[in-house]
Amino acid sequence: MIFVFKLNKSKIVFILLFLFLIIIANFNFLYNRFVYLMYDKSSLKIHSHFLNCQINTVVSEPSNKVYIKTVVKNSNGKVMPGAKVEITIEEGLGEILTLSRTTNKYGELLSVYIPPESHEINPLNPLIVTIKSKIKDTDIYSSLSFKLIPVPVVFVHGYQESSMVFDNMNEFLVSKGFTTLSVDFDSTKGVVFASNELKKFLKEKKSEFLKEGILVNKFTLISHSLGGLVSRYYTSSEDYLEHENVYKMIFLSVPHSGSHIASIGKNYFNDRSIKDLVPDSPLFSTTFSNMINEGLNSSIQVGNIYSQYDEVVTLESAALDEWNIKTEIFSVEENKFTMDNLLDGSILEAPNHKGILNNKKVFERIHQMLKEKLDYPVDKKKEILRPF
Repeated sequence: MIFVFKLNKSKIVFILLFLFLIIIANFNFLYNRFVYLMYDKSSLKIHSHFLNCQINTVVSEPSNKVYIKTVVKNSNGKVMPGAKVEITIEEGLGEILTLSRTTNKYGELLSVYIPPESHEINPLNPLIVTIKSKIKDTDIYSSLSFKLIPVPVVFVHGYQESSMVFDNMNEFLVSKGFTTLSVDFDSTKGVVFASNELKKFLKEKKSEFLKEGILVNKFTLISHSLGGLVSRYYTSSEDYLEHENVYKMIFLSVPHSGSHIASIGKNYFNDRSIKDLVPDSPLFSTTFSNMINEGLNSSIQVGNIYSQYDEVVTLESAALDEWNIKTEIFSVEENKFTMDNLLDGSILEAPNHKGILNNKKVFERIHQMLKEKLDYPVDKKKEILRPF
């Protein structure tokens, strides 16, 4: 069957008008392309700049995007719209995204560099990335280079402790090429207070890194005991949605459901934190359950380590089974739990509970966790899209 289309005068006028409007709408683009095609390209200049600021180092983590502006000008210094530009990664890993391959009316082209996951690089041998912007069909180019480093580690200490408790672990991880930081706070003032201190600390450190030319968007938190509850509270709060600055959380003997020893501890320490640690405190009975994903953010990778014979935290309390996170158990010391040291309060010295911070096998496992992709907590409400 053959269809015959007949064009009457009104249809022809409509088509011509439509084509005319298309030409008018794209006049600047077509004009710029014509000028560029006729121009002597050997006299063009191209320059690339970081939009973030002047940086020399980028933390390797996909949300840590690097924004680049490329400008093409002629020999007289005037911008050249319509120039075709090729942007490639000449050296290193990552991905380049551009909205256009042609400069806009300001002679500019914007692109975004997305770093690879942190575990894809070697901490002891930082990767150099070189991004090349080249005018198509010429040998004229501009390049930017920077170093890729792993996500910095932040230690979050527990109750009646300070950042010094991580000294040995810190020395080990620094020897493996990681940048480490420690937050200090008054551990007696409660989880909410410490969470605010952690929030301020991460914000300040991000700014300090930037002043040194290091682009950091997220940190890995290694938290012991009460520090794990502090990390959970911060990353599950509404405040966190503004910052989203945590990449991984690694928990070490954390009382995720509270500690029965806290009830004994109240006889020796009458403060906000010891009250928070009691299993039936509001923190565990209502607060966490009303926070993001019931207190464990599903957008953050999680590792969970427990010290066998821990005097302060039971295995049941340390577990994160309801989020499908595996608990890895390490034998640190022998079982020293007796009725005598329970009654006289010496159990609060907790050699196993603190010994996990000075165990080489634990150090090695943490090192491995930093170099591999960890599990994401199950999203209980199926509201947050988990990264791939």
